[in-house]
Amino acid sequence: SLPQMFMISFLQKQKKLREETKMKLEAIVEHSRDEKYIVAQVTNGEKQTNVLVSLPFNYHSSIAKVYRQRLPPNSQMEVLGGGILDINRQNKTIETYGTSGSFGAPPIELVREILTESFPDYTIDARVTNYIR
Repeated sequence: SLPQMFMISFLQKQKKLREETKMKLEAIVEHSRDEKYIVAQVTNGEKQTNVLVSLPFNYHSSIAKVYRQRLPPNSQMEVLGGGILDINRQNKTIETYGTSGSFGAPPIELVREILTESFPDYTIDARVTNYIR
């Protein structure tokens, strides 16, 4: 379909742009079922990474704090937003919804791009809703 072709073209252009600018995508999902996630931009020297981090913590700020501690000391991290991520590893589906009370809504196209690249065998349903947990 035309919208799907446009989306594939858009994602290919984004990937090419990332390769040219050394921008990397990464997803860290350390749970099953639904937990909160953040999306952050991490800069370490010349290298920039857009990362989605989903850990079993009650607060988006706790996820940010724990992930920041894992980074090399000279890294800089900016949280771009957050929500809730539900992963079903058996059925290979990922759904995102909600928004972060601390950091606001994530850039949903970036969320979709990170998950699509990191979980190519999964069906991704990435959305932002007004739900806050």
